[in-house]
Amino acid sequence: MSDRIVIVGHSAVTCLGRDFQTTWDNLLKGQSGIARHPLLPSEHFLQDIAGIVTDSGPGSTNEDPALSKLGARFLHFSVEAAHAAWQDAGLEQASIDRSRVAVVVGSALGGQDLLEAEQARMAKRKNLAISPFVVPGLIINQAAGQVAQQLGLYGPSVAPANACASGGHALALGAMFLRGGEADFAVCGAGESAFTPAVVNGFATMKALLGRKPEDRSAEAPGQASRPFSRDRAGFILSEGAGMVVLATEPAARKLGLTIQAEYLGHALNSDGFHVSLPSKEKIVDCLNASLSNCKVSSSEIDYYNAHGTSTIMNDKTETEVLKEVFGDSARSLPVSSIKGALGHSLGAASAIEAAVCVRALIDQVIPPTINYLADPDLDLDYVPNEARPTRLNTVMSASFGFGGTNNALIFRRWNR
Repeated sequence: MSDRIVIVGHSAVTCLGRDFQTTWDNLLKGQSGIARHPLLPSEHFLQDIAGIVTDSGPGSTNEDPALSKLGARFLHFSVEAAHAAWQDAGLEQASIDRSRVAVVVGSALGGQDLLEAEQARMAKRKNLAISPFVVPGLIINQAAGQVAQQLGLYGPSVAPANACASGGHALALGAMFLRGGEADFAVCGAGESAFTPAVVNGFATMKALLGRKPEDRSAEAPGQASRPFSRDRAGFILSEGAGMVVLATEPAARKLGLTIQAEYLGHALNSDGFHVSLPSKEKIVDCLNASLSNCKVSSSEIDYYNAHGTSTIMNDKTETEVLKEVFGDSARSLPVSSIKGALGHSLGAASAIEAAVCVRALIDQVIPPTINYLADPDLDLDYVPNEARPTRLNTVMSASFGFGGTNNALIFRRWNR
């Protein structure tokens, strides 16, 4: 099919706000959703600074009763964000063929929190019996399943588990269903919550997570713990949440009179084939270049690059080098920002949240900042430091890279007709 792919809805649940507008407003104010949490005690966790969504999920006052038996937080966030995106698209009461709506919702780690909690209960009662809801709540594709069930959607259902690139892959796969003629709409995104000792401490011992350091500025100011591209960056901060984007073919959106928020020009996906966790500069360069080629966009047309920007020494250095190679002399004038300074790193959900942020940036014509930034002489691009920047935006790119060498680069364009 040659139909254009458009975006008609977007949403997010984050540590900066349970709804997208609150998240967006706080991003533009330069606020941080990262704090020190007593739920991560030092006897079990190597880091207690995190981006946790408050008053949402299992056991909260806002718990979705339809998910009460499935106590995995990533499911609750995914369904909440999907409901909001569907409503944002104006599709709640729309007369559509629901077998023509794809659901592509992924996660990096799925219901690890539910598994850990049930294992602890088993050990405490010294009984091998375990909740019958553990397996349904643990598996990653349950997020797509619950979104489909609650919204009454019966098209193709897929659950990408591509580490920190999962959300971006979800959009790419959703667009493939639309371009392949298998669906008219696609609810795409990812959810994540992985605050278990094994996950937090695993990231800490591999030196990817910011460690506990009394001399670090985060000791007095936890909101400054995540600082992408900054000279004192020392590891990412784990967070949780979900992001969703509703894609549609242009004819389907026009038939229903939906508001078109932006155009999804296309993407590129590739694999490093390189290392279990380290990024490959060469293959990431290939991915970004392929996305430009696939979308028939020149590098000079990109007005803003939404960075993976994890706040690790390796990623931020590599990503800066990638941008210099892909964008050449214009790299230094290209606005680049990472919202992980404010939101932390929500693993599989991060790139879905970032896609939603790109859509809103195009609508509002403003770039969210990279907060907590202190200039690094070795990283010399325009990282939109510390303050949001109103500007003209027509075409933006968002890229994500995951463990196992899985990469994506997505390109969005302002809708002008």
